[in-house]
Amino acid sequence: MTALPQLALLSALTLLSGCATLSEGQCRTMSWEQLGRMDGREGYPAARLFEHQKACAEYGVSISQNEYSQGREVGLLDYCTPHNGYQQGLKGARYHNVCPARLEAEFLARYRDGLVVHDAESELKRRETHIDRLERQLDSDKLDDKERKRLNHELRNLYRDYRHQQHELIRLEQRYSMPAQR
Repeated sequence: MTALPQLALLSALTLLSGCATLSEGQCRTMSWEQLGRMDGREGYPAARLFEHQKACAEYGVSISQNEYSQGREVGLLDYCTPHNGYQQGLKGARYHNVCPARLEAEFLARYRDGLVVHDAESELKRRETHIDRLERQLDSDKLDDKERKRLNHELRNLYRDYRHQQHELIRLEQRYSMPAQR
């Protein structure tokens, strides 16, 4: 089996296996170097190895720590790029302090840029939710004129703030956008 299908199979089986990181079949057939590489690419901390060891110990299988660590180091080279840092920040993903010192500064700079954009997007979504809630309230037949007027006023202010936040998000996306990946 080539590396790509093996990674896809591992990902699918991991999702299906619940709490255990690996199934019995994976523990018996997995390339520990490939597993380490995949975990490195995902930015998992080194402690992930212990979760795998615990899962495989249930089936009497031991993991080669050396092979896993070598693979993880290679995978971290893919994870710890400025481009991926930005993508991780955009997703609001947690960083587990896994990048080697020589790569961490550039990764973190772009990660923080991505977080700025992520936070602006989150704020925009919060405002959308608030607007939706007010619009639903305004649909009620039980509102008196005074309450309806107050809600309309609040809604107008929210629309204005929402438009401002949209412009701010566009500005941030332009400022922090990544150049095309080579």
